[in-house]
Amino acid sequence: MTSAARSATRRDRLLPAAALVLLVLVTAGCAGAAPASPRLDAGAPTPAPVTSAPVPDDVATAPRTSRGDLSKEAAVAFVEAVGSWEEIEPTAASERVVAAGYPAALGAVAPQLVDLPTPRARTRVVFAQQGGLTATTASVIVLAEQSWGDTGHDGVRQLVLDVRLVLLAGRWEVTASVAPPRPPLAPARAGGPTALGRAVLGDPALVLPEPVRADIVERRVGDPILGVLQRLGARARIDVQVAATGHPGTVYPTSRLSNHAVGRAFDIRAIDGVPVEELRDGGRLEAVMTAAGEAGATEVGGPIRVAGPGYFTDAVHRDHVHVGITPGKPAARAVTR
Repeated sequence: MTSAARSATRRDRLLPAAALVLLVLVTAGCAGAAPASPRLDAGAPTPAPVTSAPVPDDVATAPRTSRGDLSKEAAVAFVEAVGSWEEIEPTAASERVVAAGYPAALGAVAPQLVDLPTPRARTRVVFAQQGGLTATTASVIVLAEQSWGDTGHDGVRQLVLDVRLVLLAGRWEVTASVAPPRPPLAPARAGGPTALGRAVLGDPALVLPEPVRADIVERRVGDPILGVLQRLGARARIDVQVAATGHPGTVYPTSRLSNHAVGRAFDIRAIDGVPVEELRDGGRLEAVMTAAGEAGATEVGGPIRVAGPGYFTDAVHRDHVHVGITPGKPAARAVTR
């Protein structure tokens, strides 16, 4: 079989599989998961979304639409295809991208996916989160786990990737163009994590991907927002998706600096093991969002809007909870109705 034919066959095989993965992650979620922990009262009613309320300056709004799910499907397909290879395939990074069925230029999208000098690698997406969405462009924040080696288990690492996409002829395509540009990642600080950072890293209630742990160890994430995270961990098991590394860095699609870029925000993908997007109809999600404001967060966004200043919802935040702090602003405050 020619290299071109092998590439086409491989991509045709991976795209349906990636679509199935996304259906599980985004639509069905954790239907067979263990029952939720009783840490939070799930009996409180969820308020009806209020879409006319003002949105914090650190958050860009997007129309309520299902377009985001399709962009996530394309991002998942790209990450799993490019990050997986066999020893009979090329070893150069750009050639691995082509072997996966994509243009060589897309090697710039996630060079860390193809930098391993190993004969075999397999990449599995853990979760794909919307990072930003317009009518024709999108950012998808992908948390992936990559294993490698002759047995496929010689090593394992986690990556958080900001994958950019454009809508062309009705189809979402990964693009090497990064607009707006990502701001530089804050430099690592010497000395290891702060005392609070060490406590957060050791908290069994906080599920932190390797890039988030590195952000804490290297002090890219500040103590104020870590304090909020720690308090949420006292209420529920919190699965964090992204902090600084792997986030677009701006309030997409604007060039306005995001609180993520300066270590003042994190995103939650699951609460007590249940994906955030599956918690819209219960009281657990509202309780965690309310608790974030009580802990000092000035902006809290998710699939529902908690009544009160500092809370918001939009299409981008229907699959995660954003928790951030803008200095000088009051903490989000839930209003009892």
